[in-house]
Amino acid sequence: MKKRILITYATYGSGHKAVANYIYNYLKAKDEYEIKIIDIMDYENVIGKISKKLFEENFKHQGTFIYNNIYNMFNHKFTTLYYKEVTKSIFKNKELKEAIIGFNPDIVISSHFFGTIISSLYKKKKLINPKIISILTDYGVHELWIKELDNINALVVGNELIKEDLLVKGISDNKIYSYGIPVSNKFNNYVLKKRTSNLDILFFAGGSIGSNFSFKYFKSLIKSRLNYNITLVCGYNDKLKNKCQKLVTKYNKNKIKVLGFTTNISELLDECDFVITKPGGISITECMKKKRPMLLIPGNGGPEMDNLRYICKKGYGINCKTPKKLSKTVSMLLSNRKILNNMYKNLEKESNNNSLENIYNLIKEY
Repeated sequence: MKKRILITYATYGSGHKAVANYIYNYLKAKDEYEIKIIDIMDYENVIGKISKKLFEENFKHQGTFIYNNIYNMFNHKFTTLYYKEVTKSIFKNKELKEAIIGFNPDIVISSHFFGTIISSLYKKKKLINPKIISILTDYGVHELWIKELDNINALVVGNELIKEDLLVKGISDNKIYSYGIPVSNKFNNYVLKKRTSNLDILFFAGGSIGSNFSFKYFKSLIKSRLNYNITLVCGYNDKLKNKCQKLVTKYNKNKIKVLGFTTNISELLDECDFVITKPGGISITECMKKKRPMLLIPGNGGPEMDNLRYICKKGYGINCKTPKKLSKTVSMLLSNRKILNNMYKNLEKESNNNSLENIYNLIKEY
């Protein structure tokens, strides 16, 4: 009889879903397990719907002040004392309980802490008895990720630096696995792009949701007279896409392509010299695997500030906090390719991320 694996995620942004799907597709191809994947936000109540809406509005319009305060406020042991009650208040319903208990998983893999907490609560009540693997999807650790440690069998983290931080917090070494954030194997092979007089820029305007806040950064590049090509990816945000396309037409910029949602991110990364993106955990991991330097514009705050610090500290990218700083930095890269080449050299030192294979091998031990 095949072991049953439950993969859970929560659609606060697209990253948690992407990681869950990468793991699901990898394990499904092995055809060794019975696998179920669920978005626990499908089982939210009114409180959950409000919290998700606030997150999306914050993301689209970049209202990070409130989000950062909430994120930081709950990033302490004292303020997370009531995490169980908060989780229950958002997800207390029979449908979710039946979805998890009815499947009776041998292993739970969660790419969001809510999935980990819920599975652990059911495990403590002896309603299920799985091994629990928690996948941290950013380059920093929020306090909510490390709740329910007694019931978590493995914490998969982005690198050794995060592992060291967790060890300092007193977490046992045998629970921490610095495999890297899992992304699709199609990002494993990278193409060394030929240098030309032009720069080919890939601009992510905020994942699948698409951030309206990115428009002013895009506009700053459009209005400049520099010689470069841009491919802008707007995700499902049709309003943003149309607004950007009108701007391209107005300034008669025929070297600029505006796309909506696309699945060929790997190929687009191969074709660019560098990437403009907010510092989302999955986006920057995919860029690192493809060895592409990054110009980082503000995103959703919270964990993305940890990601920003990590990329800049490693010399993989440059923080472009304002539209003016972004256009100046692009101009600088055009006139001084040495800066770009140094970032390429730094990225070459980044170890290969074989996280999916390592997670698969870890599962086989259970």
